[in-house]
Amino acid sequence: MKGQLAIEVINAHPKVKINKNNLKNFIKEIVNKLSLKIKDVSIVMVDDDYIRELNKKYRNVDSPTDVLSFSMEEDSICGDIYISLDTAVKQAQSQGWELEQEVKFLMVHGFFHLVGYNDETEEEYNQMMSVTKELLS
Repeated sequence: MKGQLAIEVINAHPKVKINKNNLKNFIKEIVNKLSLKIKDVSIVMVDDDYIRELNKKYRNVDSPTDVLSFSMEEDSICGDIYISLDTAVKQAQSQGWELEQEVKFLMVHGFFHLVGYNDETEEEYNQMMSVTKELLS
């Protein structure tokens, strides 16, 4: 069931610029394709130092990562997705695509965590990647 879509895209990275409206419109399309009802989602672009601190604090991993998701409520889709633009730039270069494509990939990945997908096992990871690639094609 579709509901009011409350999505905020924030670029808190000090140097890397990205089109926030494109990203917001993209995630709205994904939510509509999946017919999800969400309450509130914030997508925050940060640098490696910031995401490293979050990773250390909440996952006890003292290194940067590409994306972290934090669900705020159990019974509704509400939460924050943090994306490291520093890491996204490197990954986009290694994939041979534009930064915006990598950020969209990471947004979908983070969003799936908010809706209950996990990628802790190889099987879960493969399933999540398969659905993500399908949505991006």
